[in-house]
Amino acid sequence: MNALPPTLERFGAELETAARRDLGTRRRRRRTLRGAAALAVAAAAALGILSALPTGGPSVVERAEAALAASGDTILHYQVDAEQHNPDGSVATWHSETWQLLVAPYTRRQIQIDPNDPRAESLTQGDLNELYDTGTNTIYAATSPQLRAARMPTIEIVSKSKLEKLTGSDRATAAYLVRDGGTLKVVATEQGAKRLRERLGNGGEKSTGAVEDFRSDILALLRSGAARVTGHVTTGGRDAIRIESSDGKQTYLVDAATYDPIEWTTTGNGGGVTLRFPVYEKLPVDDESKALLDLEAQHPGARVVRDVSAYTAAESRLYPHG
Repeated sequence: MNALPPTLERFGAELETAARRDLGTRRRRRRTLRGAAALAVAAAAALGILSALPTGGPSVVERAEAALAASGDTILHYQVDAEQHNPDGSVATWHSETWQLLVAPYTRRQIQIDPNDPRAESLTQGDLNELYDTGTNTIYAATSPQLRAARMPTIEIVSKSKLEKLTGSDRATAAYLVRDGGTLKVVATEQGAKRLRERLGNGGEKSTGAVEDFRSDILALLRSGAARVTGHVTTGGRDAIRIESSDGKQTYLVDAATYDPIEWTTTGNGGGVTLRFPVYEKLPVDDESKALLDLEAQHPGARVVRDVSAYTAAESRLYPHG
């Protein structure tokens, strides 16, 4: 008895007010108050907590949100260096590079490099899914309906008591994978089977138009009203502003000039994940950038195979850990 395989599981204020009081009519008082305001600004800067000058414009959090939010007819290009610390003390690292069209059809191309897995390159555009295998110089293509049909498992409906006996849990309702003579099948209660069919039938993978989960997670923090600016830091030679959640379990570093993401860290349950963004930019949609969203343009000599079985076999080979 094991968990569902990866192929079934697819489917990441501030000090903004200052001396605006009446300065009085006496020149000496004006000089005194101006001096006090200057000292206050200097002290705040020295402490690394000055988030923005009192211009009446957007706050640091609002500017960080605007820099991250998807907008306009552009292609978002970013690289991610990820580091995951697990509760057992082990550390996993990987690198990815993504190009994402921010308007329909939300074409997305991604290269993923994991030290323990082959180099994997994928593209989604509407219902079209493509994988590039550098080992065979082949592009594999399949539609989302084809993949949903191919991934739909045979489900054996069992009673809740039998599922409890198989899983050891009296609350088990979802489907579970078992090995039966080398074949994979799923057993589930009627409720679990219904849920699984709905999930896979509705495209259990992430939406092809979705950008990485990290953006929605960060935006949730920035829009929560609980994000707070806690200082200026220097990272990789860049001046950055640190934004934290109220419980300190989420930390977001943004470029102090552009408010683009530099680093995102989440902690909990004895571990944590840090994502660093050495590249984060928005490209204009022109012929040059559109070629970045075309696997055949990127690999002009590659063979193209349009077969769902070949696609799923390549998927298992390129993503052995899901």
